Amino acid sequence: MGEKLERVSLLIEKYLADIFGRIRIYRDENKFLIPWGATTIDIIIFEEGEEIFLDINSPVALRVNPSKDLMRFLLSENGNLKMCAFFVEFEEGYLDIFLGIKIRYADISRNTLEYILLNVGNLSNEYGKEIISVFGGVSLKEYIERKKSELPFKSEKLLKEEIEINGHKFILEVYAEDDAYLLIGREEGKTEFVIRAKRFYKDAYEILNFMRDIKESLEKRDFIKLRKLLNPFEVNFFKLYSLFVKKEDVKKLKQLEEEINKLPDLLITGQISYEDYKRRIKNIEKEIGL
Repeated sequence: MGEKLERVSLLIEKYLADIFGRIRIYRDENKFLIPWGATTIDIIIFEEGEEIFLDINSPVALRVNPSKDLMRFLLSENGNLKMCAFFVEFEEGYLDIFLGIKIRYADISRNTLEYILLNVGNLSNEYGKEIISVFGGVSLKEYIERKKSELPFKSEKLLKEEIEINGHKFILEVYAEDDAYLLIGREEGKTEFVIRAKRFYKDAYEILNFMRDIKESLEKRDFIKLRKLLNPFEVNFFKLYSLFVKKEDVKKLKQLEEEINKLPDLLITGQISYEDYKRRIKNIEKEIGL
């Protein structure tokens, strides 16, 4: 990544942490992801000629059966939307529907970014409920949960590592999947996945490096690095935290997890103000040491 793009990405990361709280921000180079209700807000920063742009989008509904009525609805709503627009992608005969906007970095301020992101995220959640109820499909959250339930053990096991955590034996395993590999992390004797990360690879060194980075981060309890290595749908962070804390603290962690997941929904539905959301997120971050 070029120096100019890196500078912009660092500033956007600072804005995002201020808008949503650090605990909700996941970054991979010039890409950012923020879990938001039943979906996510995704941001890609890129150069186009001499300009830098932000591509901001949010999945609305996935695996929707295409129909004339659906397309008519999306086109009609696009005529009413002032700030962003629907776009679709075809996947195995189904439509994946997104809401998004492309905007020049030169036109962005912290307040403008806040306005755009909250509106894109909130609209995506509200339209998602409407579209799924009328036209079918699933939310991103439901789609990910279905994927998580798929067992990976049909494929060849490539690697296995064991880590001792507070008297618990934690197993890391890598399985081959055609041109991809799947890293699974779980407590010994349990089938529930704490980590489930799929990656496409170029060579064996990439697999080994990824496995090494995950293992070292777990051994050092470096949750910040883990958050950079894994997106929020690949790791149950609060289940992972619970392995490192005393038994009496596990209940508190579970309560904080439920609150973190609930806060965006309360904000989207108008049950709390944005100021209440920010204040509580900051308090939670302090409680878990971020």
